[in-house]
Amino acid sequence: MFCLTYQERKVLLGIGIVILAGSFLRSHINSSRDVNIIKPLIDFGSTHQNEVNINTATQSELETLTGIGPKIAARILEYRSQNGLFDNSESLKKVKGIGDKKIQVLEHCITF
Repeated sequence: MFCLTYQERKVLLGIGIVILAGSFLRSHINSSRDVNIIKPLIDFGSTHQNEVNINTATQSELETLTGIGPKIAARILEYRSQNGLFDNSESLKKVKGIGDKKIQVLEHCITF
């Protein structure tokens, strides 16, 4: 028969809890498909490798940007079709829902 000391049982129990918690978190993150929630956690502090061109982006491409959901993406497309291409960040502020704070978040991952 195999006997464990009290401390050994505590260590094994702790390892088991850590493994279960890690498995739960991994399966939870893998099953989540909401990129707008997960992406900022992953990209925190990093630079975006692929910039999105505001003047050529599709609805779905615009929605990949942090803080841009379906409504604002649709407003960008509507503004673009009615007024032409955007020149810079200041012209993008003419779209309802985009202000200085949103531009500050987006400026490193968009082009015109």
